Amino acid sequence: MIEMYFQSGDKINSFRNTIITSFIILFLLMSSATHGSEKHQVDSMRVVSPRSALIRSAIIPGWGQLYVKKPLKAAMYISLEAYHIYRLVEYNSIYQYVKDTKESVGVVVWNSLSEAEKKEQVKTVTGYDLTLNTWRPREKRNKYAWWCFGIYIIGMLDAYVDAHLYNFPSDNIELAMDPQAKSIGINISFNFRDLNGN
Repeated sequence: MIEMYFQSGDKINSFRNTIITSFIILFLLMSSATHGSEKHQVDSMRVVSPRSALIRSAIIPGWGQLYVKKPLKAAMYISLEAYHIYRLVEYNSIYQYVKDTKESVGVVVWNSLSEAEKKEQVKTVTGYDLTLNTWRPREKRNKYAWWCFGIYIIGMLDAYVDAHLYNFPSDNIELAMDPQAKSIGINISFNFRDLNGN
């Protein structure tokens, strides 16, 4: 009964955390499509290197987004990565308590204990009180490690794509003047489409 309670509660918390993280990542991926350039003025004379954005994001998550002037996305990537690293470290330390207890009582004795008895043994040996949220810490530690890695890779790719799209033409008209130009002129461009939208 206790074992089933722990497992079902674990699954609910794990499922909830997975859903929340998935929604945040989905929001980050869609934000460049829905918000365009996040209301910042793109300087067409500024050269943005996709490789530099990728490297910056590889060094510090969110730095690549700051490089391409996407502060909201940068804050979200930094927050997501920090949260998952915090949870990873937390569950790793809890796992160490369980591991120390297992070594103290012996593997054979540990495997013969019920879930409630294991919990009591951890509290007796280490002083740490395992709760519903901290049960099965190795599995949770590994889950958060994979989420950290996934968010890290997505952040790098997102910065790389945003850097490629930095000077992408928008609907706004931008006037720029080159002080070293020796002539004056106007460039006009038109887009023609037939009735089918081609």
